[in-house]
Amino acid sequence: MADEETRDKPNPELPDPSDLEEVLASIDPTPVRMAHDYLNQSGIESFVFDTASSRMLGTTAAVPARLMVHADAAAEARKRLKDLGFED
Repeated sequence: MADEETRDKPNPELPDPSDLEEVLASIDPTPVRMAHDYLNQSGIESFVFDTASSRMLGTTAAVPARLMVHADAAAEARKRLKDLGFED
């Protein structure tokens, strides 16, 4: 349980979500994880959001797993993913 001092502070290891852009979303977390691994191996830092929520609710479109990248890398990430057949 977080104490009063750290509870509302952002995690310094994670980027500010307002600096990120979604490049892929799916109710199936498997392709999101595969795309995440590919982008990271290509040198594009990426982050997977909402997989726990997606699993908790089952395969519902209410909360898809999302792949996020830094906004300045979003165009390149989308291009690479499209070349591999990943469609958002």
